[in-house]
Amino acid sequence: MTPALLLGALLLPLSLLAATGKYGAPLGDSPKVALADLVKNPAAWSGKTVRTDGTVSAVCQEKGCWMLLKSGDQSVRVTFKDYGFFVPKNSAGRAALLEGVFNVKTIPEAKAKHYAGETPGGKPDAIKGDQKELSLVASGVEIAQPGR
Repeated sequence: MTPALLLGALLLPLSLLAATGKYGAPLGDSPKVALADLVKNPAAWSGKTVRTDGTVSAVCQEKGCWMLLKSGDQSVRVTFKDYGFFVPKNSAGRAALLEGVFNVKTIPEAKAKHYAGETPGGKPDAIKGDQKELSLVASGVEIAQPGR
């Protein structure tokens, strides 16, 4: 085998691996639930581990320690189990598949303002009082890479 063919044979598997960025633990076989269904009936899913997908609409611009996952006009905040991994800060607009525990919770005004301050275009001063939030604590995330 010529050096060029050998190099090509080695690089091809690497390019296939780059098709999806994988963060955290590998995804398991939890039930797949549409994001719209989670949002439509949050009490039925609260505390349960699910897989869902959508488009990343925003990412924490400080560390990549949270993201917003959107499908249509529905969205949830995604944080990462045990603060154990982050996602690239430039992931907005990419498709994502994740597995995690879905929750309905109330976050204090200060935390909601903090999140808004880390969100491109966020308006922390517009937030008044505690906020209801739908969230997922992801154990694993797969994000499509640009051009895929």
